[in-house]
Amino acid sequence: MELKEMIELVQQHHPHMGETEIVKLLNRAKDDFCEETEIYKKTDTSITTTADLRWYAIPSGLTKIEEVYFNDVRIPRLQGNPIINDET
Repeated sequence: MELKEMIELVQQHHPHMGETEIVKLLNRAKDDFCEETEIYKKTDTSITTTADLRWYAIPSGLTKIEEVYFNDVRIPRLQGNPIINDET
């Protein structure tokens, strides 16, 4: 179904809604669907690692981290809290 068809279908049931509002709601529904079903996956290489730095900011839009690799070696996922409590 094309976007124009979806807009017309929504306007049949909600004639007061404008195209811009419908497109925004359709995009939000698409994003929610993709996030809930995990149908869309991507690789993000934008994080630069630094020696002795444990915590990193997660890029906006990233909802889940499945695997982390460093120099082509898979880093195991930490289960629970770290053994040492540092501030770096």
